[in-house]
Amino acid sequence: MLIIKNCNLINMAGIYKEKKDLVVKDGKVLDICDDACQKYGQGNVIIDACGNYVTPGIVEPHCSLGVKEEVFRFEGNDADETTDPIVPQVRAMDAINPRDEGFKMALAGGVTTAVTCPGNANPIGGTCAAIKTTGNTVEEMVMVPEIAIKMCLTDGVKNTYGGKRSPMTRLGTAAVIREALMKAKRYHDQWTASQKDPANKPPKFDMKLHSLMRVFDGMPVKFIAKRGHDMMTAVRIAEEFGLTYTVENCVDAWKITKDLKKHNVRCVLGPVYGEKNSENRYRDPIAGSVLEENGIEFAATTGHPEMNVELSMVQMTLMVKKGLNPMTALEAVTINAARACGLEDRVGSLEPGKDADIVIWDGDPFNFYTSAATVLIEGNVVYQKQQ
Repeated sequence: MLIIKNCNLINMAGIYKEKKDLVVKDGKVLDICDDACQKYGQGNVIIDACGNYVTPGIVEPHCSLGVKEEVFRFEGNDADETTDPIVPQVRAMDAINPRDEGFKMALAGGVTTAVTCPGNANPIGGTCAAIKTTGNTVEEMVMVPEIAIKMCLTDGVKNTYGGKRSPMTRLGTAAVIREALMKAKRYHDQWTASQKDPANKPPKFDMKLHSLMRVFDGMPVKFIAKRGHDMMTAVRIAEEFGLTYTVENCVDAWKITKDLKKHNVRCVLGPVYGEKNSENRYRDPIAGSVLEENGIEFAATTGHPEMNVELSMVQMTLMVKKGLNPMTALEAVTINAARACGLEDRVGSLEPGKDADIVIWDGDPFNFYTSAATVLIEGNVVYQKQQ
């Protein structure tokens, strides 16, 4: 059993900056109490947090860790299967390299869980995997092999296929997504009927449609859209087909809050700073406070490697500087990020029964000079800051 004593604990489940001890057993949080050493006796492994802030591990809800590697070029970039615009059958899990330098960056930034995805070149780009950010093999790291299907409505699609084949416009991108969903719905209906009654003939097996049809059984869709009108295209498509979805990247979200509230859109925001272009012209850390003021719950992402995953809390600090409540900022990278991915039963907060993914910070998490001093994943120390 492990005891982390003298925590200044923010557990994202009702405890905010309180002196507590954390008790960990078999990779899970067992207890949160005032004096664990007295309650559980001697003979336990002890880590003294020395009064420092302790939070859940950061959850990165949308990145390409291990799929689009940090160091390598062609040989380490497996994010985009550009031989076909529609590739729902490909899996990020099959490309993850656990030795990607990005994982060291993640741990240094206190990121313990990540949903890693295909890139932004395909209208339908395959499935995303939920992983822990340490392990020698993907099998050790994986939480959910296929947690969502990614669809993209950005300039990246036009830049890939424009002039060569459809789609070469935004309307073409939406059309090929709709066409694929219509085919998948028909396939799903036939497949479901055949499973219920053997007298019904199943459809001819099609790997693409067999993968994509899962969205009609509730598999979430991650729509990537930066501009406001692209975000609303995602909403139209999702509502038309009854999809469970999030809109991610969503640089313009703070410009269309009325519409987001009307449609109850779940947003994954970020990165909110960096290079600006025609698509990112409204990128601004003020987005967080505007969404908060309008009552829109959101998660935050770095989109690594678009922004270094190690800077996850730096990004949130910038949003706090622009008016976002610090507690809301922490929610955006912990429990809200976990909810956005359907992982809130395991990560995102420190509660009995949930994974003991823990960060001990060496200062206020919203100070630019603060770093993750010690990081634990499922109760094991996986990172310690060098002095």
